[in-house]
Amino acid sequence: MRTNIELDEDLVEEAMRYSSTRTKRELVDEALRTFVQVRAAEHRRSSYKERLASIQSRTGTLKLGKSVTAILREDRRRT
Repeated sequence: MRTNIELDEDLVEEAMRYSSTRTKRELVDEALRTFVQVRAAEHRRSSYKERLASIQSRTGTLKLGKSVTAILREDRRRT
């Protein structure tokens, strides 16, 4: 997709110092990929916290043969 955008030149220069890319296009592609990876990881962590809370609420009053950690590992393997 072709898009024209204005970029902060100082920010681009600084980003280029930290990147192995040679062009602005490659830099923007790398930045977008990194953004998606970070947000996807945040989403996974959020989902994990929700599952943990759900498991803890279901098992809070039970006497278990397994530890909560073992149950979480099993739950993680199923998804």
